[in-house]
Amino acid sequence: MSIELFDVQCGFGGITPGDPVVVGADDLAEEMARLHISAALAHTAPEDQAADVLTSNAALYAAHEKHPALIPCPAVVPSRNGGMPPVQDQISTHIKQGSGAVCVRPSEDYWSLAPWACGRLFLALQERRMPVVCLQKFVSLEQVGQLAERFPSLPIIVAGAGYREQRILLPLLEAFPRVYLCLGSNYTVHRGIEELVSAVSARRLLFGTGFPQAEAMSAVTQLMYADISDDDKHLIGAANMERLISEIER
Repeated sequence: MSIELFDVQCGFGGITPGDPVVVGADDLAEEMARLHISAALAHTAPEDQAADVLTSNAALYAAHEKHPALIPCPAVVPSRNGGMPPVQDQISTHIKQGSGAVCVRPSEDYWSLAPWACGRLFLALQERRMPVVCLQKFVSLEQVGQLAERFPSLPIIVAGAGYREQRILLPLLEAFPRVYLCLGSNYTVHRGIEELVSAVSARRLLFGTGFPQAEAMSAVTQLMYADISDDDKHLIGAANMERLISEIER
């Protein structure tokens, strides 16, 4: 059985201080072709110097126009911060540009996850059923749980969780049915996929690689050799993310 792959954790175009090499959209598309990954939810990565949100998001839109399989995952910011458009306008623009999710980077973009600072943003995202990617370097699992409590219908994707966090991930996923886990780097738990599938089902898991910060083949191997059914691999590989995108209120 051939397993379609939709990479939910990857990116291009970011800059790391002291490193002159920038991975471009063409590089990501080439890596996808090499590993037979059919689609990717792309954000700006690495994010170390991606402070200009509008410029970074525009680069994602341009990459999608050139490579349709690169689905934009732009950053969103509460509208009263830094002259950004109103949150409804931001979300409408992202949807119009073909985005499959958005990402939140409070520390990188200088805003707070406190209810008084971003409630309107997450209410608007929930209304449109727009998936929100929470990278662990920016949003802790505790903060994910707080968001899931406040916005129970909002699909939230946890990405970048490591093997030490399995004891938190399991109760988090069990408590909040609209929280999903991306299995990309740094998730390398021995038989962790099997444990998660048994606890919350394969419908709550997504495939990701962590490219360009991580070598993508290791994530492919981890999924393909997991001791789960081909049907579950199909759900994790692409079908779950495709379902989340189809549920966006357009």
